[in-house]
Amino acid sequence: MVKRPTFYHPTFGAAYQRFMPIIKSKKSKSYLTLTLTFISLSIFGLFAIRPTLITAISLYKDVGDLQALNIQYENKIGSLIRAQSSYEQIRDDLPLIDAAIPTNTDFSKLARSIENFANKENLIINQMQIDNVSISHLPSTGRLSNYGFNMIATGDFNSITNFLTHLINWRRIVNISSLELSHEGGTQSANLRMQIRAITYYEP
Repeated sequence: MVKRPTFYHPTFGAAYQRFMPIIKSKKSKSYLTLTLTFISLSIFGLFAIRPTLITAISLYKDVGDLQALNIQYENKIGSLIRAQSSYEQIRDDLPLIDAAIPTNTDFSKLARSIENFANKENLIINQMQIDNVSISHLPSTGRLSNYGFNMIATGDFNSITNFLTHLINWRRIVNISSLELSHEGGTQSANLRMQIRAITYYEP
């Protein structure tokens, strides 16, 4: 006779009676033990591995972000290398560019240079007037600005021609917008009166 357990209940008792022969079987007991062991290991293994899986997924995402960031940096480095190469090609020309278009009005240097050209060619400057411009250092705007000047001078034909050649070939850009020549002191005089209006440029 099968001994009833101390916690006997009619409902559990019936189930106990059905499963008791299976439990007493060594083969069935081994299968049951293995099944319960496998289930237990699966449950505990899942809880043990879960933090590792989360960490691995997070690291995989971080690696992807770092790879994308690395590509961006490589592109920027490539752009800097190309810019450096372009700079090296024009570096020797930068002083010429600065001379052609200075970063400020530099009107005093303009006046001195024109006076030097005139003295070199024996041209007499009777009058020179420069437009109102700022004498302080202007903030960078990235836009080309300009101002003009008027000049009246006297000299012979060669003096005027050579002076204009200096002005046109000057490194600083000067655009002559108007030029008037007339005889100075009568039609028989060798001297000419020159009146010009010109514009020069700068880029703050």
